[in-house]
Amino acid sequence: MPDLAPHQCAAVTRALSLIGCYGGAILADEVGLGKSFVAASVAAHFQRGGSAVEMIVPASLTVQWRETLRDFAVEARIITHDALAGDPLVGHGERLIVVDEAHAFRNRHTQRWCALARRSVCARLLLVTATPICNSVDDLLALVSLIAADDALRLRGVASIDDAFASRDARALDVIVRELVIRRERDVLPPELRFGALDRRVIRHPVVDAPIDALQFPLSANAPLLRQFLGRRLESSPAALLESIRRQRHFYERVIESGRPLSRRDYRLAFAADEDADAFQQILFWDLLAPASGIDLDAIRKELRALEEIRVVVEQAGDAKASLLELALTDDPTLIFTGSAATARALARRLRCGLATARDGRGAIDAFRRGSLDRLVATDLASEGLNLQRAGVVVHYDIPWNPVKLDQRNGRAHRIGQTRDSVRAIYFLPETRSRVVETVASKNRTRRRILDSRSDFTEVLSPGLLVLPQHLPRDAPALALIRALRARGLSPPPALARRHRAGVELLFEAMAGEYLDGRRLAELDVVLEREGALTSGAEPERSSLPGPGSCESHESLQQ
Repeated sequence: MPDLAPHQCAAVTRALSLIGCYGGAILADEVGLGKSFVAASVAAHFQRGGSAVEMIVPASLTVQWRETLRDFAVEARIITHDALAGDPLVGHGERLIVVDEAHAFRNRHTQRWCALARRSVCARLLLVTATPICNSVDDLLALVSLIAADDALRLRGVASIDDAFASRDARALDVIVRELVIRRERDVLPPELRFGALDRRVIRHPVVDAPIDALQFPLSANAPLLRQFLGRRLESSPAALLESIRRQRHFYERVIESGRPLSRRDYRLAFAADEDADAFQQILFWDLLAPASGIDLDAIRKELRALEEIRVVVEQAGDAKASLLELALTDDPTLIFTGSAATARALARRLRCGLATARDGRGAIDAFRRGSLDRLVATDLASEGLNLQRAGVVVHYDIPWNPVKLDQRNGRAHRIGQTRDSVRAIYFLPETRSRVVETVASKNRTRRRILDSRSDFTEVLSPGLLVLPQHLPRDAPALALIRALRARGLSPPPALARRHRAGVELLFEAMAGEYLDGRRLAELDVVLEREGALTSGAEPERSSLPGPGSCESHESLQQ
């Protein structure tokens, strides 16, 4: 079993304390501090105690997690993020669920989040992510609601976690982060594990003046948004824009031939490459794409001429951005990240280097790790969880809308095990004003405001005991279930008088609209009793935290 560093021992102890108290914890140390070892050690502890372990991880990290779990002698069932919704629950005994890259579950309105919430009923939960806040503070709320009941911090002065987030109560949010989130920065590392600085450099690149604004998208209800999308493709590379133009042309040609109206499937096939599906869905939504009226064939032919004009302009202009990249490259092993698979393919051909996209798989990533390749062009498939400390340069060829992807990309090289004095991070920005840069800066300010300066495990002083409101919120799922039970002449279990973790709340919501009888209520009582045993509300142990340089607490867990 690998030896843990002191900061990892402290995180293990803290995680076990939080899970024992609330039923869950969020491990959110900065990128590169070794969160995987901490999570595997926590899993080993619960496995020795008789709990089954489930790992929910991105598909691209399954091989790496199998290796880590084998090192810690953990036998776990591994489920990918995408497969979670369709995966049946096996067994009903004691369970620990570890979710890697948990920021993928930051939206409470997605099928993925609901699947995790339901699976976590009567289970302990460890969420692992270096970026618990991606777009807004509500991202953190989605994660917190999975691990803690709404009233879990009432003895800490926070009567309702939901209300604290809704009102953006700074004091309450500070308590929530300190109590439920393990968040440390690089300064917790001992000298022998510290890695060098991040040397940032910005390269401004020109963008071809293509007449995108002339496009009207006659079969779309929202032309400005689509023009913005094509502008982003052009900022990425001529190849990315030309791919979109080619698909759009083919779509219009099919419409002219058949005369039939736009369909969701046809538009996606014509406009968005399979590998860019995630980026496509972040920008485009079907209610904005539906045709406003019938088909105007003359308008479509005019649009085809405009697309052809753009194609000619872009092809004749060349690729100045790629030329700037070639000038910036050195002999150091280099990771080059793009937001478009078409851009990645074009760069890989031009630079004659490795390529890692959803279509091209992991072969080039493994070759880079072994030293067979010195340059790797990748989409964000390779931006999470991988140990690529061999790299000395990280190039952000495209700037993503989500700033956490920048952290994740840098973290492939800027992490424990990096022996260089510094890692170069090169950011390509367009010469003209870019809305994406302003968006990234705004989101970064939000993250820093909530998460910074909260890295210690010190006691949080409560101003006094605050109690829950006398009545549940009008939209509480438990209240709907209570009404449904009383309408049937049935008595609700006493535990419905308080809020629970997200999975139980979803259970209440579902049961409120279903047939209920004595047997179902008895089953609900068992669930509530088991949930209560997991989230007893006991005070977390603080005196057992290991001191600097001490691993005694962790060693005692291994015995």
